[in-house]
Amino acid sequence: MTDQNNQSTENQVSPERENAVVALANEFLGRTTLAEALSQVSLNAVLQLVQNQAIAQGRKQVEEMNDDEVKSLLETIEKSKTENAANEAVEQVSEETVAAS
Repeated sequence: MTDQNNQSTENQVSPERENAVVALANEFLGRTTLAEALSQVSLNAVLQLVQNQAIAQGRKQVEEMNDDEVKSLLETIEKSKTENAANEAVEQVSEETVAAS
C-alpha cells in the first residue's frame, strides 16, 4: 500500500512544478523558429496531427448537416471523381496521340 501511495504521489505534479513546466515551454516556444519546432517532431507525427484535425473538422461539419445535405455532398464527390477520371483518360489519349504523331 505504501508503494502505491508513493507512486501516486510521484505521479501528481504540484501546481508550482506545473507552472515551471509551462514557463519553460513558453520560453522554448518564444525563441524557437518553425523549423526548430518541427525538428522536435517526426514528419509522421505532424501528418497524423493534421489528419486528426481534418477528420475532426469534417465530423463537425457533417454534424451540422441534415441528411439531404450529406447525400448531396456524397453525390457531388462521386460526380467529381467520375469527371476527374474522365479528364485523366482524355489527357492520356491526347498524350498518346501526340506521341504517335
